[in-house]
Amino acid sequence: MKRRLVLALFALGLLAPGTRIPAGDGTPSKISPELRRIMAGAKDEVRPLRVWVSFRDKGQKSPDEARRALAEARRGLDERCLRRRAKTVRGGLLVGEEDVPLAGPYTQAVRALAVGLRAESRWFNAVSVEAWPDQVERLAALAFVEDLSPVQGFRRTEEPLSLEAFPWPRGPLYGASFRQVDQINVRPLHTAGLSGRGVRVCLLDVGFRKSHRAFRFGRVIAERDFVLKDGDVQRNLQDPNDYSDAHGTATWSLLGGLDPGRLIGPAFGADFILGKTEDERSETPVEEDYWVAGIEWAESLGADVVSSSLGYTDWYAFRDMDGRTAVTTQAANRAVELGVVVVNAAGNDRRTAWGRIIAPADGPEVIAVGAVDDDGRISSFSSPGPTADGRTKPEVCALGVRNFIAASSPATGDASYQWGSGTSYATPLVAGVVALLLEAHPDWTPGQVREALMKTASRSGAPDNDYGWGIVNATAAVLYTPAADRRE
Repeated sequence: MKRRLVLALFALGLLAPGTRIPAGDGTPSKISPELRRIMAGAKDEVRPLRVWVSFRDKGQKSPDEARRALAEARRGLDERCLRRRAKTVRGGLLVGEEDVPLAGPYTQAVRALAVGLRAESRWFNAVSVEAWPDQVERLAALAFVEDLSPVQGFRRTEEPLSLEAFPWPRGPLYGASFRQVDQINVRPLHTAGLSGRGVRVCLLDVGFRKSHRAFRFGRVIAERDFVLKDGDVQRNLQDPNDYSDAHGTATWSLLGGLDPGRLIGPAFGADFILGKTEDERSETPVEEDYWVAGIEWAESLGADVVSSSLGYTDWYAFRDMDGRTAVTTQAANRAVELGVVVVNAAGNDRRTAWGRIIAPADGPEVIAVGAVDDDGRISSFSSPGPTADGRTKPEVCALGVRNFIAASSPATGDASYQWGSGTSYATPLVAGVVALLLEAHPDWTPGQVREALMKTASRSGAPDNDYGWGIVNATAAVLYTPAADRRE
């Protein structure tokens, strides 16, 4: 990326701060073509544009200042984060330029010229703002700004179904959740004492109903609302700006709920980090800037697993599903490099005009999850691969049709359940299995976890772009020996 080249030249003393890099035709250009097109059609818009503003550097004026900034960044990372990074980061360089906070004067200057600042990204050295077209032009004139591009959005299409619609058989302990954990062979691991204990799992979603009885034994170690900018992810019914927490409640219950006799998730003993990154007040409820801020935050807190369920929007073309273009994919890739296992929904677009895999599920090491029914057949909506560059996706599948989930609405109280479908609901089941694998093998890297899931899944001998490597087998994955660990 041009930004990284600029940072490298500045670090070597070959580029002065504020130097503008010309476009290929010799004309300086900071506003991306996509943003230009949006600005041209925004004359009648009633709300400001949402824009990424990328900086040229972190504002350090000397090598000594840079060293002090790195030392301060290291102190801001959880010790669990550093230990996890040590599994994948080579050469002992556990903290880098990406961990240094943004330059305060830069963010202050941008805030003064925009309607408002939405989110910050250390990894991308950028902020997202709301700004009118004339303000975008003024932001582009700032010497320390490298480029400006639109904030993209994502959609999800899962809709909960009624409790009475699909009366499944219920086991005495797992209740109506029996099929969703039995299909991926989790119960033997629970019998053996595994529950995800000691593993930190982050869910990025809309809000979460923490008061639901499915979570009364759950341990939440951190939470943040990136939309409303506060520290409570539960919906405030007295706040008209605080919208639904149904989807997050459902995904959390599938991953780690514990209500014996009704519902048990694979990793009910894990430690949970909850990030609210969806803004349901807009037409594109999942905003990539909030998602990026959320995964950076979770990584810094020592998250071992991130479970995320996104659908797709219109801004990117399929050619961008190449594992390196979408901003969320770049952030997911970065998290995997730092030792985080990222599990993401493949999408629900099989029957739509898009019809393909979504971001960030296109990431090379991201575990993309497809949805099957209780007979193991691929669902009618589960997005197929391949990626734009020809890689097989998804990696694995789990139940995503008629899942039993915790319900959240003012009318149903804290003990209600219902049914729902979507790859959003298959994803947390797989993320829960990942937590069990890391409890059993805390030294495993994301690559080893991914290999174990794929090599032991139901179709591992003949993967395709519908099922990937097949339905997860949690017990077989725990017993698997990754290639890097095998003795010759």
